[in-house]
Amino acid sequence: MKQVIAKDELDNLKLRISPTPVRLSDGSIRVMNHAELLPLYYLIPEEILSKCGVELNRIERILSVFLSDPVAIDIVESDLFMLCIMDCYAYMAWFYLCPDIPFKEIFSVNEPSWRLAQAIHIWINEIFDLHLIPNFREYCVNTNIFIPFAPIEVVSDIMYTAVTSAVKRYNLQPIIDTAKDYRCFEDFDDRNSNQKIDFYRKWYHTRTKHPQISLEGYQEQSKEYYDDIDWEVPDPISSFEEEVEVRVDVNRFLSTIDDKDKQILWMRAEGYTNQEIADRLGYKTHSAVVKRIKKLGKMYQKFSGLNFGF
Repeated sequence: MKQVIAKDELDNLKLRISPTPVRLSDGSIRVMNHAELLPLYYLIPEEILSKCGVELNRIERILSVFLSDPVAIDIVESDLFMLCIMDCYAYMAWFYLCPDIPFKEIFSVNEPSWRLAQAIHIWINEIFDLHLIPNFREYCVNTNIFIPFAPIEVVSDIMYTAVTSAVKRYNLQPIIDTAKDYRCFEDFDDRNSNQKIDFYRKWYHTRTKHPQISLEGYQEQSKEYYDDIDWEVPDPISSFEEEVEVRVDVNRFLSTIDDKDKQILWMRAEGYTNQEIADRLGYKTHSAVVKRIKKLGKMYQKFSGLNFGF
């Protein structure tokens, strides 16, 4: 019941900011849509904000000066400012969602933990609900105070508290654990990474789990384990013949399908995602590619007389 309630609560969760009337330095009133996000901007560490471009770094850290700068106000009201908040807080939340994976960039937008990190309304609402930083109204009490960059240790403590609290509140840990335990090709970005290489090795069984011992030693261990039953090494000539027969069989099958189906099978073998194949070959959705691959599997089962589970 707790998990269902948490899911319903999460589904209805939105970023709780509202248009805010702000008195500018000239005495006029301007309704700002992003004013309540300014405290979050001031919390972003200098080493991160310095990489966000000249425009975003020109926003004054003395509120009275900011409120007299119409260009800076327009920047805060822009989509660029909102994108800065989204990217920075997704980046900072990631380290506490998946502390064993240093960069979320190795994953694609389909990876569940990546999508959670980008759901910044979860972390931002938690920061304000727990009163971890002053809100905009509290900053307005004294507009002449310079707001310094927060030490990285302080930012880390705030993000750790907010993320761990939200993960517990909305029961998100099962999502993170399941995503980790059941990796798939679509989880990874196009670029290479150690995690992607490890996944491919495990998927294709290219990394043996057995200790590196001699063939004779492996035979002796097997014989001991199976109560003196001899373990025979397959005849290499026979194995070679079987491999050749399989390849000939596959080539014969490929000669019966059209070029588009051949390209699907080749791209899948090369590690392209279903979505990439769909985009390249003109299918409307990746599910159309999945259906086509299943149909080809059934065709090969019928052709070869073998059952591969399609």
